[in-house]
Amino acid sequence: MKARMSRAPKWLPRVALAFVACVAIGAASFATRNLFAEETRQAQAFVDEGHRALMRNDTAAATLAFERARWLAPRAEAVRSAVTNVGVKDAEPFFYRALRLVTSREWSLLATTCGWISGIGIAFVVVRSRSRTAQWVALAAGGAFVLGMVAMIESNASSPAIVMGIEAPLLVAPYATAPIERSLPAGTMVILGRPYDGFVHVEDSDGTSGWMRTSGVECIANSKS
Repeated sequence: MKARMSRAPKWLPRVALAFVACVAIGAASFATRNLFAEETRQAQAFVDEGHRALMRNDTAAATLAFERARWLAPRAEAVRSAVTNVGVKDAEPFFYRALRLVTSREWSLLATTCGWISGIGIAFVVVRSRSRTAQWVALAAGGAFVLGMVAMIESNASSPAIVMGIEAPLLVAPYATAPIERSLPAGTMVILGRPYDGFVHVEDSDGTSGWMRTSGVECIANSKS
């Protein structure tokens, strides 16, 4: 009887860790599903807004609406087809487009969940240092936490924007009298760089870079809801 009682606590940390991990994973799956449904609903509203802009022949507003829809729900078929139909070149590198297949909020949820699992696993390792199960779970969750945080940061590293109005001049320097490199038509997607005194450095899909007035572009990440 005493031997049974002495052996029982050795399995308790493992069972508790497995239970907490299962609950965390289940909660994350449920939250991700609800999050995806809500973002898809918001994205559909942007798609409808984009179609109304196309009926007004406002290409810039339509492109902005469709790109905002893709920002929210990049895996939704209606969103992908709407963006494709606009026919605007994507200025983002493939690496960032691949990262955006998972939204920033989903990366954040994944990183938070893995962080909790890792923390609980490390706590059990400290209490029960001979528990190999806790060690491996903590190590795996810690690695997933780090990867999730890196992906979340990298997915927000670039700031895509849309050229608004009729067209906007791309200047070689951040001042009004600077020579014009070229003109970008409305609806062109660009990647925003550093701002300076009412101007912002941008780069288009062809790799041409220059300066534009901040009022001439609108960031896709803004006004998501």
